[in-house]
Amino acid sequence: MSKIKAIVFDWDGVIVDSMPMIALAIQETAASYGVQIAIPEIFVKFSQPKEAFYKSIGVKAESKEELNARHAAGDDKYLINTRLFSDVRLIIKKLREKGINLGIATQRMDTGKVAIRNEIEAHGLQMFFPFENTLGGEVKKEQKLLLLAKKFGITPSELLFVGDLPSDISAAKKAGVKSAAIARHESGKARLKAMKPDYFLDSLTNLLAIC
Repeated sequence: MSKIKAIVFDWDGVIVDSMPMIALAIQETAASYGVQIAIPEIFVKFSQPKEAFYKSIGVKAESKEELNARHAAGDDKYLINTRLFSDVRLIIKKLREKGINLGIATQRMDTGKVAIRNEIEAHGLQMFFPFENTLGGEVKKEQKLLLLAKKFGITPSELLFVGDLPSDISAAKKAGVKSAAIARHESGKARLKAMKPDYFLDSLTNLLAIC
């Protein structure tokens, strides 16, 4: 098995405890189309791409652009003052000390009020996740992972992607990188384990044993 030389993280639900905020934005967006969905159901069902998720819960959006605009408005309203998970700062520091390259691959946008780079700066993490190693926006995650592997000068099999959604594990498999699933909320564990990731994390602390 190839030695892991880089770890790329999803942002929301892995680094920051933002899924409850995102769920509120989703609930409001769905309601604007006449679809009612409870927050616990969002936790159980949400996956990327978000357009496919909205369709799966009965949202009939005639325009992808309009759907994205409504969702973005919800993010701007609710996705503020996010909190780092308690295991983040110490573990990423230890990983860097071990010589592991670190990056972010997220669907959070690169621009706007809740831009990923703004949030990285707000949490003081730019020394661990420099902007050139942070890829946001609508490009598919598997493409982002391959771009980051190339940037780090490693093969895909030497990169580990840590995500909290089934779509994250699927993206890792498509890119040929290793996958690690972490369920920050109990409701997400079963569906993540069903994806058969290479690793299942109870905490980011587990990464120290993997690397």
